[in-house]
Amino acid sequence: MLVASLSTMAQSKKRSKTKTPAKRTTKVVKPKTDTTAIAAKKDSTPVVVQNTPNKVVSVPDSDDGYLKSEIMTKARPFPIPDPNPNNIKYYHRYWRDIDLKDPRNQKFNTPGATLIEALLKGIKDGRINAYDATGGIPENPGGDAFTVPMSYDNLMGRMRDTATIDKLDKDGNKIGSERKLNDFSPDKVVGYRIKEDVYFDKRLSRVQTRIIGIAPLIRVTLTNGDTIGTQPVCWLKYKQCRLVFATMDVSDPDKNLYDVSMDDMFLQRQFYAKIVEESNPLGRRIKDYMKDPADQDKEAQRIEKKLADYKANAWAYTTTGALDGSEAAANAKSGKKQAAPKKAANTPPQPTPSTGAPVKQ
Repeated sequence: MLVASLSTMAQSKKRSKTKTPAKRTTKVVKPKTDTTAIAAKKDSTPVVVQNTPNKVVSVPDSDDGYLKSEIMTKARPFPIPDPNPNNIKYYHRYWRDIDLKDPRNQKFNTPGATLIEALLKGIKDGRINAYDATGGIPENPGGDAFTVPMSYDNLMGRMRDTATIDKLDKDGNKIGSERKLNDFSPDKVVGYRIKEDVYFDKRLSRVQTRIIGIAPLIRVTLTNGDTIGTQPVCWLKYKQCRLVFATMDVSDPDKNLYDVSMDDMFLQRQFYAKIVEESNPLGRRIKDYMKDPADQDKEAQRIEKKLADYKANAWAYTTTGALDGSEAAANAKSGKKQAAPKKAANTPPQPTPSTGAPVKQ
């Protein structure tokens, strides 16, 4: 059996050596030439673009070519450190009203980019919390204590007006009436009330003004159409509002203002606001003890002047008699006689020198 297998293997190897591979042939195929002229075909069927509701196309800039800064839309406010209570002196709280009718406050009421629309969008997106401005309760006596949160729907219910619509029958006769809510309009907001603290920081050696809260003001209208005043519709924390203010571009090329945000406007005090209340033990506003509008303006100016005088006199240094004494001692040592001071003609009386310490108001 071994001999038979060896002989079989030898024959198979011999056959493999004698087998020659087949030759490969390559066939060249020439393309057919078509001499027929190609006619241009026009498709008269218009292209229909179907917009699916689930696919939203986002455009970074508006279609009219107006450029918007992406840096401003993604900006975040820089943090402001909280003051140390041990370094605070002369702590007063003030409430001011920003009137949108004043030309100096027109930046807050720019058509299409009003401040109230940005605030409402921030509340709807959950970036800003709204608080009820209704006072009279122990935990929120003045309405600005940020204690009672409000939902966006509840806030919009207060921002909208109600109108009385007559019900008519088929013959046009009045059979009744009903009240319906009108759409919200930014014109309903007539101003803003800010709550701010003014204090002297001993560590920084300067008077600081810190905004705490902002409240949109709306008109209070009676059923007969008479307006009796304004009131805040809600209170917003200024720290949360800065997240929205930093993304609002208020640049004005006509005034050489570029890359200016709404946050810069508040930090640089680029607005005009009138004092309506100063912190006092009774919690009274100016209009509570001044009924005449002219007297209210005078009282607001008096408080404003008192605050400005404190800021001006916070660090007013004057020289003392030590310098005159040292000069006299040096002249006596060198043998020089001290010249008598010359009397100036018609010299007005000099004010009393300040000691350099902040004045208590």
